[in-house]
Amino acid sequence: MATHQVETELLAVAGRLLLEYNESTGIIERTLTATAHSLSSDSFNLTVTYGGVLVALADDGSVFAPVHELRYNALLQANVHSILRRVRGGQLSAAEAIDELAKVESETPRHSRWLAIAVLGAAASALAALLGADLGAVLVVGIAAAVGLFARQELGRRHVTLLVLPLTAAFLGSVLGGVAIRLGWTHTPGLILIVPALMVVPGPHLINGLLDVIDNYLPMGIARLGLASGILVASAFGIVLGIELTLPDPPMVRQSLASGHLNLISDMLLAAVVTFGFAMYYNANWSQIRMAVVGGMIGHGIRYLALNSGCRLEVATFLGCLAIGIIASLTVRAHKVPFAVIAYAGAVTMMPGLQVYRTLGGLLQLARPSSEIDQLAIAATLGNAAQASLAIAAIALGLILADRMGSLGSGEQQQFRLTEN
Repeated sequence: MATHQVETELLAVAGRLLLEYNESTGIIERTLTATAHSLSSDSFNLTVTYGGVLVALADDGSVFAPVHELRYNALLQANVHSILRRVRGGQLSAAEAIDELAKVESETPRHSRWLAIAVLGAAASALAALLGADLGAVLVVGIAAAVGLFARQELGRRHVTLLVLPLTAAFLGSVLGGVAIRLGWTHTPGLILIVPALMVVPGPHLINGLLDVIDNYLPMGIARLGLASGILVASAFGIVLGIELTLPDPPMVRQSLASGHLNLISDMLLAAVVTFGFAMYYNANWSQIRMAVVGGMIGHGIRYLALNSGCRLEVATFLGCLAIGIIASLTVRAHKVPFAVIAYAGAVTMMPGLQVYRTLGGLLQLARPSSEIDQLAIAATLGNAAQASLAIAAIALGLILADRMGSLGSGEQQQFRLTEN
């Protein structure tokens, strides 16, 4: 009886860590099931909900481990998987594993806070340059993203409501961007306003939500997608507040000419900087960061070549994200890190920033009481929304398809790979 209680506690603690630090529901279930079967021949039941993990081994009752927030930490996830592999391999007892899991959050190293802030700011500048921003916008966007991350960290330490964090970061970014526009520092106003908000897009939540829906974990899939939607709405609201505070009207945006000045090499190098920044923000270790950067460079290079060959944006984006997803899948198998985190670090470079801003700007124009209903404006807003939606769908489809191809290409089902050591 006591043995089953210890084993049940181990599974509950491990499940809580895997869920809280953003593992997909399917991986959580397969990992814990394989671990439970290595510990006992008795029946094992698992329920994963947005609020926590419920486990039951044999008939000794169940244990619920609550989760209060989904967050990112790729290295911590890898450490949890490493501990569970050692349990399955007979190298750790359940009690020893519980002791290690109890220390994993405090003992998993993190990158320097100020280094992460500086690198994410550089990543934002590189993303702005990739999307075609001019020098003024590139500089302001980098500062805005760094300030936004600092504000999010400070609010997070004070346990402020989750959705306030992206709202604050987007608001600060649009205020700084609005001031720069008023001062005439940039000729790419849309990018200076939208890119800081792109830095808080919850890509891993979106990808894991879609993976859960595809794997038929509908409650968790809907919950993750709901969380991601809430963060996106909060970010959009932050942009709107910043624009209303600093600008009389949302600036009209044309396609920037700066993006045409990039060649394949500069395109891939900028993509590497963006990927590096996001991978560091997700607390990936250096070997994981290297793989993510390789994926980001190759994927964006493929997208660049496809666009220059005449492919539509969504087709080029799909091809680039397919390559990123394949490399991310290889990284996941080698290091047991969350697929969504590594994949999105490379794919974030392909977010349709201009189209998103034009959609938001069009909605703001149409919502103003003094504006006349213009059919051309409505059509343009709907067209930009459709193009942005197709590009985002192409990102998700490319990454998810690559994840499934990687699972099949390994020669065995994922649940059996989890017991390999």
